[in-house]
Amino acid sequence: MSAKQTGIGTRQTQGIAAGRSAAPPKQFSRPFLALLIAASAAVFVLVTIGGTVRVTDSGLGCPDWPLCHGRIIPPFQFNTLVEYTHRLAASITSPLILLAAIVAWWRYRAFPLITVPLTITLVLLGVEVILGGITVLTELPPAIVTVHLAIAESIFALLLTTLIWYWTKPEAASRTATALRPWAMWGALAAFAVLLSGSYIVGQGAGSVCTRWPLCDGGLFPSLPIQWLHMVHRALAAAGGLLALYVAAKAWTAKGAAPSVRWAGTAIALAAVAQTLVGAANPWTQFSAPARITHLSLATAMWGSTVVLAAMVWRPLPGGQGEGRLGLVGFIADYLALTKPLIIMLLLLTALTSMFLAAGGPPPASMVLLVLIGGALGAGGANAINHVLDRDIDESMARTRVRPIPGQRITPAKAMAFGVVLNVIAFIMLGVWVNLLSAFLTLGASLFYIFIYTIWLKRRTVQNIVIGGAAGAFPPLIGWAAVTGSLSLPAWYLFAIVFFWTPPHFWALAIMMQNDYAKAKVPMMPVVLGVKATTRQILLHSLVLVTLTVLLVTVQPLGWLYAAAAGLLGAYFLYRAWRLFRNPGIPAARRLYLYSLLYLALLFTAAILSTLLGA
Repeated sequence: MSAKQTGIGTRQTQGIAAGRSAAPPKQFSRPFLALLIAASAAVFVLVTIGGTVRVTDSGLGCPDWPLCHGRIIPPFQFNTLVEYTHRLAASITSPLILLAAIVAWWRYRAFPLITVPLTITLVLLGVEVILGGITVLTELPPAIVTVHLAIAESIFALLLTTLIWYWTKPEAASRTATALRPWAMWGALAAFAVLLSGSYIVGQGAGSVCTRWPLCDGGLFPSLPIQWLHMVHRALAAAGGLLALYVAAKAWTAKGAAPSVRWAGTAIALAAVAQTLVGAANPWTQFSAPARITHLSLATAMWGSTVVLAAMVWRPLPGGQGEGRLGLVGFIADYLALTKPLIIMLLLLTALTSMFLAAGGPPPASMVLLVLIGGALGAGGANAINHVLDRDIDESMARTRVRPIPGQRITPAKAMAFGVVLNVIAFIMLGVWVNLLSAFLTLGASLFYIFIYTIWLKRRTVQNIVIGGAAGAFPPLIGWAAVTGSLSLPAWYLFAIVFFWTPPHFWALAIMMQNDYAKAKVPMMPVVLGVKATTRQILLHSLVLVTLTVLLVTVQPLGWLYAAAAGLLGAYFLYRAWRLFRNPGIPAARRLYLYSLLYLALLFTAAILSTLLGA
């Protein structure tokens, strides 16, 4: 669908003009809806496969991470293939979630009920990926395995919440929200507690110690301490099941309840009954693998059903209607907007790539987590301060006048404090747990962006983005320094690639927004020198960029995979730059701008894959 058809548009919609909106988009984008459904279903399948891994004792079928027995294609052994299937499912699920978050911030940034849960989901996904590696490398400690499952189930819940808030109308639940809210929340919490308690007792070896049901071994009381642990789970499951049935009954009998609310109640009841029967079938079938796998799958289904009902009745209403105001969701969305999440995602990918190249393979998982979090905090803090310093420009541009500060939802003082605090946390985190060089480089990138670009260059020279864009090229240096404690030639090549990528990318945007920049009196190149001169500079910078990407193989051992990607992606980049040079205008500029985002992401991903595969 086009932006016009969906009623959203890229920048200029009624929702954006009015600031944050709790109302769903006037018309659905079917591809985005399908993406949310696919991501939710993929997580459900992933959790089910994860249960299969545990039931079949295949957690160490691949003893290393992220490869399997040091190979991309593992040995054809049962336990290895089960664990490898789980990793393949994760590799499919992760891009779906990433794409959903990107689309949310690209097209639905005026709707916090879409952007906030998906942003939190993306953060949890990063933690989950790294925790998955730690789980394998530490040989499956029960506590970490349980946390791993808890995060996966939280991701599932957030995706379902986004789906419901995007799909349903607020009025569908407004008539029943007050009565059902507390019960729906307690039902969801109980389902989550039962699910995690089951995971924990399995990790403690107590999953099959009671061979009968509902009693343990025929007697009224268990005889062994570990059997008491198992019975605690059964007691929680019984209480949770009864509560689920009561919540379902409340949903059925609620006056004026929308059909969707009653369907959610029906799903909860069915899941509770099925879960009880399968739980009983575990000891009856001597804890057969199908029964145990189905038990976890149904637990996830029950959890998901309670989350759906809770999302329906807790959905904020539009128009500031008392309890329906955006409240916390809008608050989080505005502070997230200050950090410019889309920009951060791309910066973190360049830092991650640099770490893989510096390590010659997968870097330590804990280091990756620290660098990505620290880098995100540093970049987000610098972006927040940029919002403060550029608030007069933002007020005069249609694209930016609804940002949190010009929209008067966050004061400049609070935004400045937020930015400073994020940078301080980033510096301490990297300095204490990684190394001082990476910490100082992160701080240097923020200071360069704030003082050199924002304060000095942006309003004074047509070369503002050429010089100031160096701030965005720091992440590869930070990633390299984190791994090696120094900076060598390949790191500077990566720096140069991002440095020369920035002007074509940003000048294409500037051509699209030329009138806005002229109105704000920002001396962007299209405004000062004209579109034709700008397209010439785009083409020249693109030639240097593509040359650098190819020359990287002379200083870093990258194989044919990266070389082929650099050649093919670069050739198309030059084609798009040439088309813009020959036909200056907004359509060609938009195509180059959008492709430039995909180009950098694919290029650096190819570098990671080439390093991992040795190809």
